[in-house]
Amino acid sequence: MVNLAEKISNRSRLAAVGLLITLALCVQCHREHTAGRTDLLQGPVRVERVYAAGAFTEVTDAQEELAKSDPLAFLDRCREHYRRNYRDYRCTFIKQERIGSRITPEQVTNVKFRDDPYSVNMHWLRNADQAEQVTYIAGRWPDESGQDQAWCKPAGAIAKLFISKILQPVHGKRAEKASRRTIDQFGFASTLELIIKYSERSDDDGALDLRYIGRGSIDDRPTYVFERRLPYTGQEQPYPDALLVFHIDTEWLLPTACFSYADVAGEDLLGKYVLTDVTFNVGFTDTDFGPETLGS
Repeated sequence: MVNLAEKISNRSRLAAVGLLITLALCVQCHREHTAGRTDLLQGPVRVERVYAAGAFTEVTDAQEELAKSDPLAFLDRCREHYRRNYRDYRCTFIKQERIGSRITPEQVTNVKFRDDPYSVNMHWLRNADQAEQVTYIAGRWPDESGQDQAWCKPAGAIAKLFISKILQPVHGKRAEKASRRTIDQFGFASTLELIIKYSERSDDDGALDLRYIGRGSIDDRPTYVFERRLPYTGQEQPYPDALLVFHIDTEWLLPTACFSYADVAGEDLLGKYVLTDVTFNVGFTDTDFGPETLGS
């Protein structure tokens, strides 16, 4: 049994590490603060946004016909297609968000994902924030109150002097400050669920404006492009954004890019999320998501 002095020592050590990580984050945030409109086309992936509404005039197949005539039914078909065909995948994930009053630098991560049990392993390649790597299996490492936790490898040389990896709450304050979405909301399926959830909610309220607007391209792959407008009030509830532009890969039937805005003109970015270099049904196991993957 761990004695009282040892417990106090461990708590003091963790508190010191937390303080150092917070200080390092504040320095980084000050240095990387960006003002004004963000160019969504910068970065390592070529993103063609959308053709103007009405530019696409010929329906080429039943799939696109459904996307055009009933976008919600099309999204529901995409969700069923995912459930039938995909178990896990690896990808490159590109993210940029508004956190508070700042736009974060564009982050690039390598991701491993598994559906059952829900598992995510993220390794930052560029612009790591508080963590250099995070790994998570739903329900695997709860804290004393039963709340989900993920293993994290801290970013920054100072933090690494004190600790190589640490458990952190998935829905804790640090997670909220690092991202608009938590790690248990990552993935194609979760993205589809969120799009459908808020679309159905606004449809029930008589406020939904969801339309197919034509063809696009993400990372040289053809996509169907949609725009959704909601009565956004600046708060997360009841709606998460004023305008959402999202791309559905024409072959995979999955959302490979989402651009979320606080205004209907698409100038005030809330979040940019792009998935590229996707390989499906890899056959991941628990060893791909354990704390040992974080290294020393």
